[in-house]
Amino acid sequence: IKAAGTGLVDAGYIGGSGDDQGAGIAVDTGGNAYVAGYTDTGATGFPAAVGPKLTGGGGRDAFVVKVRADGTGLTYAGYIGGSGDDRGTGIAADGAGNAYVVGNTASVQSSFPVTVGPDLTHNGGNYDAFIAKVNSTGSAFTYAGYIGGLGDDRGTGIAVDGAGNAYVTGY
Repeated sequence: IKAAGTGLVDAGYIGGSGDDQGAGIAVDTGGNAYVAGYTDTGATGFPAAVGPKLTGGGGRDAFVVKVRADGTGLTYAGYIGGSGDDRGTGIAADGAGNAYVVGNTASVQSSFPVTVGPDLTHNGGNYDAFIAKVNSTGSAFTYAGYIGGLGDDRGTGIAVDGAGNAYVTGY
């Protein structure tokens, strides 16, 4: 939306043949937009390109997308998740162009792309919250892990400071 509120700058679709929902958006200093959400399009059909994960894992899959500042297309698009239901619910971007995605997952560590942490083990309940940091090119996870206890846990919001520390909220 234009700064004066007088109309749209850009508008478009991101999705495939299934139910696709954007749940969070962030913008970096260069004007690139980052979108997190979830899709049940399946292993094919979603416009996955570059990464960080190019195939869906089953059920609903979380996604992360970087839209070019001029609105002409996607820099990258990919999945986050495993064989269970995964939902991206919030996103932040840092000054170096890394994306930080928070959400919830029913995927256990044998199928979820856990790497580094903060916790590498699904802790119980139907869902654990997750956090994933996607590198600036969108090609890989810098880290991805769980946050949770024995019951259901969900990540709902995220912010990142100038030092790259992520702050997560949820329930």
